[in-house]
Amino acid sequence: MTVLQILPCSVSQLLSASKASSDTFALNDLEFNQVSVVGVVRELAPFVKYVQYCLDDMTGPPLTVMQWVNSEDCTPLVFASPGSYVKVIGSLRSSTGERSLQAKHIRVITDLNEITSHMLEVVHAHMQIFKKKFDVNMNITAVPSEELPSVQGQVLHVIRRGSVRDVGIGFNELQSNLDFLSIKDIKSSLTSLMDQGFVYHTIDENHFKSTDP
Repeated sequence: MTVLQILPCSVSQLLSASKASSDTFALNDLEFNQVSVVGVVRELAPFVKYVQYCLDDMTGPPLTVMQWVNSEDCTPLVFASPGSYVKVIGSLRSSTGERSLQAKHIRVITDLNEITSHMLEVVHAHMQIFKKKFDVNMNITAVPSEELPSVQGQVLHVIRRGSVRDVGIGFNELQSNLDFLSIKDIKSSLTSLMDQGFVYHTIDENHFKSTDP
């Protein structure tokens, strides 16, 4: 099994990863020790020995992130306030059935382009893990909509058309273009497309872009 030291991930991938050993997890046949995640801080709870964050990247339920205080290090912790975007590098842990991320480094993001860059890194890593198609320049090869299940293909087709805009396409516009589909089917397709790395969120959880033209 291949082991990767730092794997760009989404929260949903961390929550669905299988346990490979006592201190490692795996996606498909790729075992990883450390991950990088980008998201918005929803909650902050400082304790004596650690700071606990609730991190949300809008791909699934929020993830608990714990940053331990190093008593031998005189450098004070810089708290990331709720509402700010951060990049976290750390190790995934599981205790009593609950997943959490033990942070080695937390940095507040000031350039929002870094959020998009991270999501593209996640997509590239995901494509490599699950052996999706790449061209000779290591760009993701566009998957024809007809190769996907019919509903997913229709949703992806509309999202691709709306991806010419920086913010992508909003859910209301997506639904308007697919008014012959139920909201449940559209949301289910969106979840599947994001899990497969074809679609990602932009300015909020209700705007989407495709990872290829």
